[in-house]
Amino acid sequence: MIQFTKGLENNVVVTLTENATATGFIYLFLFKNQQSAVDYYFIASDISQYPERYNEFLVEEKANANTLQGEVSLGNEGFYDYFAYQTSISSTAGLTTAADAVQYIVKTLEQGLVWVIPTEQDIDKYNPQTDTAIVYEQE
Repeated sequence: MIQFTKGLENNVVVTLTENATATGFIYLFLFKNQQSAVDYYFIASDISQYPERYNEFLVEEKANANTLQGEVSLGNEGFYDYFAYQTSISSTAGLTTAADAVQYIVKTLEQGLVWVIPTEQDIDKYNPQTDTAIVYEQE
C-alpha cells in the first residue's frame, strides 16, 4: 500500500521495471477513488538510482496540477486503487493532459492500493476542556 499525503510532494516507490517489456517509455499512473469511482491520471518520471531494482517517482498533489509533470489533483482523502501502465510513447509531446496517454497503454505493470491522508495541520486534534475528574461519593 502506498501512503500519499494530500497537498504535499510524495515519494512513490514501486517495482515496475521487472514487468516492463520495453525501455524508454513513459509511465502512466491512474488513481481511482474507491468511493466516487473518479479516475485521476498523471505521468511521472522515474528518479530511481537503480531502476532495475525499484522505481521512484516524486508526485505532488495540488489544486491546479500539470498531470504531465508528476502532479495530480485528487478528490477527497481516503482509499484509491492505483494502476501503473507501460505506454508506447517516449515523450509527452502532443499530449494536453495525462489522460490523453490512455490510448497508448501497452501493459499494466502494477496495481495496488493508495491511502490518501490529509496533511498534519488538517487533522482535527482532540483537546480536552478540563483535567478534573469527577468522582461520585455516597453520603
